[in-house]
Amino acid sequence: MLPINNNFSLSQNSFYNTISGTYADYFSAWDKWEKQALPGENRNEAVSLLKECLINQFSELQLNRLNLSSLPDNLPPQITVLEITQNALISLPELPASLEYLDACDNHLSTLPELPASLKHLDVDNNQLTMLPELPALLEYINADNNQLTMLPELPTSLEVLSVRNNQLTFLPELPESLEALDVSTNLLESLPAVPVRNHHSEETEIFFRCRENRITHIPENILSLDPTCTIILEDNPLSSRIRESLSQQTAQPDYHGPRIYFSMSDGQQNTLHRPLADAVTAWFPENKQSDVSQIWHAFEHEEHANTFSAFLDRLSDTVSARNTSGFREQVAAWLEKLSASAELRQQSFAVAADATESCEDRVALTWNNLRKTLLVHQASEGLFDNDTGALLSLGREMFRLEILEDIARDKVRTLHFVDEIEVYLAFQTMLAEKLQLSTAVKEMRFYGVSGSDSK
Repeated sequence: MLPINNNFSLSQNSFYNTISGTYADYFSAWDKWEKQALPGENRNEAVSLLKECLINQFSELQLNRLNLSSLPDNLPPQITVLEITQNALISLPELPASLEYLDACDNHLSTLPELPASLKHLDVDNNQLTMLPELPALLEYINADNNQLTMLPELPTSLEVLSVRNNQLTFLPELPESLEALDVSTNLLESLPAVPVRNHHSEETEIFFRCRENRITHIPENILSLDPTCTIILEDNPLSSRIRESLSQQTAQPDYHGPRIYFSMSDGQQNTLHRPLADAVTAWFPENKQSDVSQIWHAFEHEEHANTFSAFLDRLSDTVSARNTSGFREQVAAWLEKLSASAELRQQSFAVAADATESCEDRVALTWNNLRKTLLVHQASEGLFDNDTGALLSLGREMFRLEILEDIARDKVRTLHFVDEIEVYLAFQTMLAEKLQLSTAVKEMRFYGVSGSDSK
């Protein structure tokens, strides 16, 4: 315990006065800024934190969640870390020259000031930025997700992490060799620049490039030159079938030692609009039945997943099975009649089809297989096979074989560098439908060539 000193408060006050004199300009400006507070702003707390930081020469300043609409013009000059998240800031003042770490996410910033040369970490997630200023040469980390960026400046050679998800970028600048993590998902990119190939790096370093949900049709020629420690995610992009098949063939070679690449089998161009459920259903029936069918199905248009079921039916009509398999349309029409007569079966089928329009044509085909399984299981539960033991045993064998095929497909996927597991599972069903007596399997599929499967 410190000894009692009757002059302590006096000396403390004297010290504070000295400090106040030293930083009089700062304190005066901050006090004036505090008095200009808008309703709801906690500027008094902010000023208290500012003064404490300056007096004690703290290197970190945290002004988070104070509902601030602005910052004072003169921030403590010694800080290296500034956190100002979850406020209502629309702009920032000049930043201290010593700043190395800036976190300004969850604000309303439309522009940024000149960034200090010492800055290494920049986080401006969830703002309204349309562009970034010139980036400092020492910068290692950028997170600018959820903004309105249409372009990026030249990237520094020191950059290790770049995340710009959910913006409006149409192209990327040259990527630095130092880059270890890139996330450009949900933008408007139509191509990727050459990917940086490191000549020397630790085998323990995992490199991730996430480029989902763009408009990418072209990929760089050197993409296969990356190391096996690299993962490239290209799902939900309109890659051509030629590119998909070429990549699949090259990466399936026994001596392949390149990156893991993941992509969707869809070309990304399917229409997300749907028409009324009754219209989608009646299209499967001959004209002389369409009026009666339409009246029946109008009653189901507000049931859960009715819209996605309508879209599924339209996608199903464009599969290779619908185009090439004799009697396919009649088979679907008969199935739809069963759905109209059973609310339980209809509800189950709507749920099964709910996500079938979110991927490629072969997912639609596989969903059709699953819907036919649902029908058979429903019929069994309704007692259809009670007097036909042979048919019931056949159904049980088919369900068992399908489960085994799914397990085998899952093991097969693990041996491939990139592939849509839907393609593998459907390929097994399609190839073995006759040998295994799979009554629910379609006879053709769209992307068999890139499923990684063969007749063996």
